[in-house]
Amino acid sequence: MLTNCNHYKLGRTEDEIKVDDALESEFVSCHLHHWIDLIFGYKQRGPEAVRAVNLDSITNPKDRAAIETQIRNFGQAPAQLLTEPHPPRNSAMNLTPMITPEDVLMIMKFSSNAPIIYVSANTNPTLSIQAIITISNKHDFSINKYHPNASTPTQTYSESSQTSIHQQTQLPLSMDSILVSNINLNRRNLGDNFDERIQQRHQSFVVTADNRYIISTGYWDKSFRVQNTDIAKITQVLYGHFDIVTCVCRSEVTIAGNCFLATGSRDCTVCIWIWNGTKGAIVDREYPNQEINPSPAAILTGHDREITCLWISAELGIVLSGSEQSLVLQHTLNGDILRSFENPSKISTPRLLSPSNDGDIIVCYDRSKLCLYT
Repeated sequence: MLTNCNHYKLGRTEDEIKVDDALESEFVSCHLHHWIDLIFGYKQRGPEAVRAVNLDSITNPKDRAAIETQIRNFGQAPAQLLTEPHPPRNSAMNLTPMITPEDVLMIMKFSSNAPIIYVSANTNPTLSIQAIITISNKHDFSINKYHPNASTPTQTYSESSQTSIHQQTQLPLSMDSILVSNINLNRRNLGDNFDERIQQRHQSFVVTADNRYIISTGYWDKSFRVQNTDIAKITQVLYGHFDIVTCVCRSEVTIAGNCFLATGSRDCTVCIWIWNGTKGAIVDREYPNQEINPSPAAILTGHDREITCLWISAELGIVLSGSEQSLVLQHTLNGDILRSFENPSKISTPRLLSPSNDGDIIVCYDRSKLCLYT
């Protein structure tokens, strides 16, 4: 059940057997301070000791006699070391608590029953459209309006009670009205020009910060496209790669809604583009008014295989890119290579990049293998 995946040197037993199992789990870390309180701390004596497990709770006469004999010979507890509750250990479960069914406010199910591969939540109060946009693997998308002032229904298991609660409260999301009416569904489809050899995933799409446009990749003609979310109309078809575009991401946005976009391709390159929020289009760096056939602001090289994941930051001025069964590279926005991160396993592929504010970089490889680079 518990294994020493990081190969820490835990020593050997008297029989020279390597200690390599029965490590402390996250569940134990979360409850370790309770055990310390009971054995060495404030729950050892007084009212707290009475509330804890004690002799009075043992009803079997034989078990009670055995424990009393053990206490007479070896004592009941060590000396009390702490008189205040011991602080909990910094466990991953404390930092990110497990979600229970009681924490789920709403379940949204779509009639297509297609798996959702992309979710974008742009709910800034200043936006005219506060929505959660989802895209399925059938290339259908939905614009589900977000209600910031929605009330939280109380937990109930009665069908009649649930009906009355939903009538009195507003849920945090309302499903796309076009999907509900089942009319003009073509206004919620990205088309069928996608290359069937490409497996669409989360980084195949990106939504602009104002929820007005979707940028999608994976087209057979080696392009990537900009479509408005109102009627799914294609507003731009862009070319900058010599093979199929596999992934896209965007940076932080300015007050005007401008940002950088990065696209990766099977041609092993990454292109940097400039998004103009006012125009709602990708523009040329040298000719900002040019929306037709704009050129990439920079082309990043260094990979020798298909690009699988990207991350870009305008504030830090860096771009991270990962390639198929290969390494992760760090570039500047101008295309200079800053650093390369070696792949711990030559057969695994980086799928997701997530830098922290402290400069650490977490890379998720195949089979959910995580690596931390500093």
